[in-house]
Amino acid sequence: MTSWHGHRKDRDLPAAVQQVWQSKLQPPRGARSQVQSNVDLAVLSPTGKVVYWFDGFRRQNFGRRESLGQYTVRELTQAWDWLSPDVVAFRKHSLKIPDLTGSRGIRLFVMLRDDRLLAYQVPVVETVPLGTRDWAAFAWPDKERSVDADCFKKWLSQIYPPGVMERTNPRTKRVYQIESVEGKLSITPAGRSRRWRYALAQGQVRLSDEGPDAFSYNGKLEMVLTYPSDDSNLRALRGVYEGLYPRHNQNMGTTRWLRLQAAFESRPD
Repeated sequence: MTSWHGHRKDRDLPAAVQQVWQSKLQPPRGARSQVQSNVDLAVLSPTGKVVYWFDGFRRQNFGRRESLGQYTVRELTQAWDWLSPDVVAFRKHSLKIPDLTGSRGIRLFVMLRDDRLLAYQVPVVETVPLGTRDWAAFAWPDKERSVDADCFKKWLSQIYPPGVMERTNPRTKRVYQIESVEGKLSITPAGRSRRWRYALAQGQVRLSDEGPDAFSYNGKLEMVLTYPSDDSNLRALRGVYEGLYPRHNQNMGTTRWLRLQAAFESRPD
């Protein structure tokens, strides 16, 4: 699955999008014009060929009121008929969440508690590979010490609302990336067992994106770190982030503060 968000005259307009828009904006001769949205969904073959597309918000009732979810499922069900049997058979495969293979890193689960847009509450999963230098910041603390949150920017920068249109450059339509991660984390020894010893890392973290309006949001980061009893290198990490994300309504001049949550773990352990 992928997505694209931009302008019709963009130089990097994907061929699949061009095909959908050509069909949508030039209906068959004699056809009546229809009310259409600016959101389309397309099903592609494994080679990237458009086999079926439909307007993301145009509903057809067929004698009964149909929700947007029901409409989308119905259209996607029709799309299966255009796919080859080997692709259709893929539906029987079990889904697996993303994971790291061949490298070690962090896996994150991010969601925004927006009651008006329930899709934001579905967790988005990100995986971030880390190198030896990245792990060095987690070295065992003989006593409490402080670490700059910027040391963990590679994966903390993935804590953002999962909507593709949440914060975008109005000219390029590219999503603003997290530009800075600020804050201090304290890492403190927190007990041991026969085989393992543990530490707690916690602190307030502020994330700011590259937009021109100094936009940022703040939250608390807490982690449990596990080490072998005879080794200062981190073996496993589990943690959570709890913050508030401001969604501004420029037309109304109001701001809603929404709970932004993330959970993360080291992979593989």
